[in-house]
Amino acid sequence: MESNQSYADSGHLMAVEFDRKIIIYWWMIANLTLLVSVIGILVMLFWLPFGWIVHWRQYEHMSAALTDRSVNMRVGWIFKKQQNIPLDKLTDVSIHYGPIMSALGVVRMQFETAGAAPFILTGVKNSDEFRDLVLKQRDLLVSNTQPIAPSVGSNDVLAEIRDLLKSIDSRLE
Repeated sequence: MESNQSYADSGHLMAVEFDRKIIIYWWMIANLTLLVSVIGILVMLFWLPFGWIVHWRQYEHMSAALTDRSVNMRVGWIFKKQQNIPLDKLTDVSIHYGPIMSALGVVRMQFETAGAAPFILTGVKNSDEFRDLVLKQRDLLVSNTQPIAPSVGSNDVLAEIRDLLKSIDSRLE
């Protein structure tokens, strides 16, 4: 039996659902941002009716899922972004609420990894449950990895390097 899933999507544990209220949130934030400048106010005349359509399409093209090895996220309608974050590289998952977000019941989740820019998902339903499941799966994955014991050959090399350093140190004195 052939599967249409890619390697990154195999081992699917949970799909993320997004709240439609993020369309209202994005639309409000865009309009508030446009109000800051005179040019923005002019653009806002166009954005008021058509921005809703843009945000709706953006919402339709969002997906995220937890697999046994990673968190896979896809966002964007015109400018698309896909990111697969390996769970063993994930350092933190935080949930943020701003005043407008709280009023709409919308949250923003931020996924942080060591050495990379955080990935942000807005409007995740059941964000607490998803965060807890992600962190639980990460801990399970990390605890199942076995540390690699150094081979006997590498100990011999280290001993040889130590002896060479002692020899150099004695010559310098």
